Amino acid sequence: MIEPIYFGGSIESVERDLGDEKVREVSEANLMQLLKEGKALQAELCDLPLDERLQVIDWLGEVWSERIQAGELAGAKEELGRATGYPAKLIDLEFALVPKVLSGEEIQRNLDSSLVGGKRSLERFLSIDGSEAFRHMPAGPSFIISSGNSVIPTLIPTTISLVTGNFTVLKPSISNFRAVAEVFAGLRELTAKSPAAHLMARSLCISYFGHDSPGLDAALSRAPFGVVNFWGGEPGRGSVAAKLAQNPAHPRFFVNGPLTGVAIVGATGDDEKVARGLALNMVLYEQQLCSSPTMGIYIGNYEQALAFASMVRSHLESIGSSYPVDPSDDALFVTNSARRVLVLKGSKVLQSDSTQNPWTLAISKGSSNLDSVVASFPSFNVHGRRRFLELVVVGSVEAAAATVERVPGMAAYKGIDKVQTIGLAVPLDQREEALWALASTGAYRIVPVEDMFMRSAVEPYDGIALASLFTYAVYERNRPLPLEGIF
Repeated sequence: MIEPIYFGGSIESVERDLGDEKVREVSEANLMQLLKEGKALQAELCDLPLDERLQVIDWLGEVWSERIQAGELAGAKEELGRATGYPAKLIDLEFALVPKVLSGEEIQRNLDSSLVGGKRSLERFLSIDGSEAFRHMPAGPSFIISSGNSVIPTLIPTTISLVTGNFTVLKPSISNFRAVAEVFAGLRELTAKSPAAHLMARSLCISYFGHDSPGLDAALSRAPFGVVNFWGGEPGRGSVAAKLAQNPAHPRFFVNGPLTGVAIVGATGDDEKVARGLALNMVLYEQQLCSSPTMGIYIGNYEQALAFASMVRSHLESIGSSYPVDPSDDALFVTNSARRVLVLKGSKVLQSDSTQNPWTLAISKGSSNLDSVVASFPSFNVHGRRRFLELVVVGSVEAAAATVERVPGMAAYKGIDKVQTIGLAVPLDQREEALWALASTGAYRIVPVEDMFMRSAVEPYDGIALASLFTYAVYERNRPLPLEGIF
């Protein structure tokens, strides 16, 4: 049974029946008491040096690595794989990346790029020009409602929230609850190592809430949160927003909505490397990340696009076979049907013969044919298309940018807000033109195709620096501004 976790003492919970599974949620009365105490904990955390808080995160990463080496996380891996449908090798990769997120050095870089005055503005007022200064204070308590398609995106805002001094309530998805809980379980054994570890352990509560839970309704409409960070789309996003509108505390609300990725390529002279990177990103996470390439755009002629697709095909065969999956008969039927529709619409279709590596590449001239597929097979939506890519061949950078802008309005991308990530690999003489055109498409990231799934520590999340989301700036000026000529 899934039960709430709090390392600062005992916790009261209530049982909810979700049909297939029973869960226990933190009780409304206990949550309100924790948030009341959380305000005092935030003040104590802010009195501690930032380096001590960052040290706790480093220790947490070390504990996780030790548990992996000791083989203690096999059950969590199996449960996450069963819930997400990801192959076991991918779950191993996901768990191996956790220490990179739990890195004090990486978090320092994030804070320095996110806050006016940098990381030290979390400890004291930092002067900007001798007369004006900023200090950043925790905006919480914070409530993070995370997604379930991966563990890493849940850890990043939670860690930033804790380090910036917030009492944090985390609601993971039911699919990744155990894995996320196992990551933060290390806080339990760290509480005696330092005052910061003790305080941070007391500043995190992890609880699942059902979508129609009275406890969730109370948390959103009545609990004195300062920040609510929601990961996901409709109908959850609208429901959460409506409930928060009733909250007398008027918490800050930020949504990391459903987004997707597009790969834009041309003849770079390094086509084999780009093709391998595109194939890798199609296989990793089964294209379920907001950064995953779910459409490809080739700038060039049709013959060049076919040659590039042949390279991608080779890498999909080799990489995909290393990450075997077990799709349902229904999923295979819909994929095969989609391939036939694409051929009828004029696309060239390359496909796998293996049911454990069922990749598909469709090459289309000028515009996408995917809407026609979804009109016949609605389940072949952006979340149902796995190891699938349509490569649309266009003749210019302007046409590529226009294609990116059309993605959110396509029936094949219903439920997606817009393109988050553009994986870019074009000839050097086209790059500046491409950056100029793509910056205005609404996309948040332009990165190499090879590692679209990776994030730098200094990156904003969907256009917003997370540390600024979980803090507010206190401005200080020590002398009057010039008023000559005004009065």
